[in-house]
Amino acid sequence: MKLTPLATEVLAGCMGGGAKTLALYPLDTITTLREVGVAKQLRQPIARYYAGCGVALLGVLPYAVIFHTAFWLCESLLLAAPAYARQICAATCGSIAAALVGVPFECIKHRLQLNVVGFETPRKALAATLRHEGVRGLYSGLSSTLARNIPYNALHFGAFRIVSDFLRRVLYMGVSSRTLDVIAGAVAGVITAFLTTPIDLINTRLQTQMLNATVVDRTASNFTGIADAFLRIVKEEGAGSLMNGANARMAQYAHSGIIFFLIYEAVKRQ
Repeated sequence: MKLTPLATEVLAGCMGGGAKTLALYPLDTITTLREVGVAKQLRQPIARYYAGCGVALLGVLPYAVIFHTAFWLCESLLLAAPAYARQICAATCGSIAAALVGVPFECIKHRLQLNVVGFETPRKALAATLRHEGVRGLYSGLSSTLARNIPYNALHFGAFRIVSDFLRRVLYMGVSSRTLDVIAGAVAGVITAFLTTPIDLINTRLQTQMLNATVVDRTASNFTGIADAFLRIVKEEGAGSLMNGANARMAQYAHSGIIFFLIYEAVKRQ
């Protein structure tokens, strides 16, 4: 049974997203711990690095369905534009459309990764968040998530297409599509991870700030938003702290780009 183009797009996104999330989740946890400033927790049993993985995987399906539906619809309306431009615009639309369903999963995931008393399991983390902050707490960092995801996805898909097309022109024939996907995926992952690390760090801080007094030696930050978080982090910790976790994040997204685009492109070629 042949799938429709939209169904193929959604399936490719779900499979690629799920595979990269599961394969590289420990690096995601390391990035979170470094961004929050609790690197001392890195020496833990391997199971510790998978805290919140179930929540992250659970969130892949609804996020991917909404993201890739919006992605496909937007791209279909821009067929006259260059491929990279279509994908940049489509990824932007997908990021905006999927934010409302993706943020709660990411918020709970981040809190589970910090391994705080009262937040040891998804049920406890959800209950504690609702008890102390209400439903609004699940959307902590919504604005920073959008500020990160829009440029991240636009760069990720756009850079992949630009690098892939460039390699095809330079290398001509004789190089398999899978090899090109690996190279382009890695390059796109590193570029986007590096450029979006500061806003990712701010997003993580906003989503976990209620736990600061517990996990780090500072009181709850009470950041009021992106600008306030940016200015206070720079003032109190130095501008360089905005890049905390950058190395782990680039390692994660270099491999993430390879895994995602290998699967994503392979499914779409079927």
